[in-house]
Amino acid sequence: MKLCTVIVLFFWVFDVWCQEVQFVEVSVQAGIDFVHVNGASGRKYEVETMGPGCGLFDYDGDGDLDIYLINGAPLPGYQTTVIPTNRLYRNDGEWRFTDVTAVSAMGDPSYGLGCAVGDYNNDGDLDLYVTNFGSNVLYRNGGNGTFADVTTRAGVGDARWGSTAMFLDYDRDGDLDLYLVNYIDCTLKSDRDCRIPGTSTMGYCHPDIYPGVPDVLYRNEGDGTFTDVTRESGIYRPGARGLGVVGTDYDNDGDLDIYVANDSMENYLFANLGDGTFEEIALLSGVSFNEMGHAEAGMGVDIADVDGNDYSDILIGHLSTETNTLYLNNGDGTFTDATKTAGLAATLNDLTFGLVFLDADNDGDADAFAANGHVLDNIELISDESPYKQRNKLFENTGNGQFADASARFGPGLSILKSSRGTAVGDIDNDGDIDLLVANVADRPDLLRNEGGNRNNWLMVRLIGGGSVPEVKKNSKLSNRDGIGTRVTVISGDLRQVKEVHSAASYQSANDLRLHFGLGNWEQIDLVEVRWPSGRVDRITETSFNKILVIKEGETMPVPRTQE
Repeated sequence: MKLCTVIVLFFWVFDVWCQEVQFVEVSVQAGIDFVHVNGASGRKYEVETMGPGCGLFDYDGDGDLDIYLINGAPLPGYQTTVIPTNRLYRNDGEWRFTDVTAVSAMGDPSYGLGCAVGDYNNDGDLDLYVTNFGSNVLYRNGGNGTFADVTTRAGVGDARWGSTAMFLDYDRDGDLDLYLVNYIDCTLKSDRDCRIPGTSTMGYCHPDIYPGVPDVLYRNEGDGTFTDVTRESGIYRPGARGLGVVGTDYDNDGDLDIYVANDSMENYLFANLGDGTFEEIALLSGVSFNEMGHAEAGMGVDIADVDGNDYSDILIGHLSTETNTLYLNNGDGTFTDATKTAGLAATLNDLTFGLVFLDADNDGDADAFAANGHVLDNIELISDESPYKQRNKLFENTGNGQFADASARFGPGLSILKSSRGTAVGDIDNDGDIDLLVANVADRPDLLRNEGGNRNNWLMVRLIGGGSVPEVKKNSKLSNRDGIGTRVTVISGDLRQVKEVHSAASYQSANDLRLHFGLGNWEQIDLVEVRWPSGRVDRITETSFNKILVIKEGETMPVPRTQE
């Protein structure tokens, strides 16, 4: 009897384990042979520990996600016979990738940090902007597998420390503008010697010993050039030390607002006033400091509606001794720091850079993935509570905005010990569940395949702005080709989800621009509603599930304004 009980229990446990979503690391077998170079030689230059980011985007338009990996460069004292460059890997299907860096002309040898993806010229091909420790680079996609460096002509080659960037259509004129987040005024010449507190050992300096550098807003002129409108738009903040940025319509008024996560100072929320200008309202809205009134070391940031009230909530990754902070949107222009009540206070010992929302198990709510790793590569000399190499974590949304650390249940890919930075999410194999790409400092990246997430049903939405109906093209303003800034609502029975297309989140990284909706056990989709930046609303009713749904602006009958 006891033996039978043990056998039954074993198979019950085995069956439960088999039903869990598993993230499995597959970079080697996938052909990703990249190793990040941070150029370190013992001198402790500040930039060594702040990258890299990464990107997932369909550069060749064949329907699957390709991989772009950001690399560093040799610093004084670093010995190498091979010049490291960024790398582009083409997705050949079946989890196989080919290095196409040389043929695509994407091998930037600069000291890279991050990237942003967007079709800035609306020609149907995704372009790429790379932020560097030095001059940034804009690559125009030629549509033939190659890219051209158009930085000088476009006028976007800021030569300061660019940490991250995003494409957005802040003025809703149908083309993508560019927001650049700068970090600190630090060069190799001005980089200072610092010691780990209480020791004589060299360490990386705290950023507050350097002046901050203002972010930049570039307006797209529609002719391949951009104009710096930082001051006239109200964005200019001379002392900023930005590391993370996300665009979201936080107040649901139809235009894109900007949230910036700053390092060891107040964060910014720029409310879009709809006339080409912004008002900074973070303090009034409750997202400038944490609930204790303290500034935190903001790094990665993402948005999602975690509590189901149709408004974007904000999650930010921070240093150890600080939590990853969750601000819940109250829907009245204010936010509440809900970190403790949401179950995220346990992140106190983690140092989180990359931070992204994803529905890991397709159950219809937003889980959170945190890419962790300390900034000090010799932190163990003074503390063992928060080591340099850390495990990344997955926090499962248990309902109503509550989270639980479920890392141990989500597979071997979450037990890897590295010092992680940027993270990109997307459905790499188009099987209906979300995979992860994690960039690690001075190490190989981790390509985490989601196995089992598609046991629940799903819908992927790909948007194409610009209109497909002649009457729409003639009589209406159009949205940008990528649909960035578009708000999509999917309703399945009593499951309602609202998501936005945005080109930046996490840390220095670019995610899949398609929107993924987990449906749980629902086998019906009652409504897909698309609210474009142009103001147009398209609605599709009773579509099927477990597919990629492509929606072109204007392909459905116009929605009467009385129904909006």
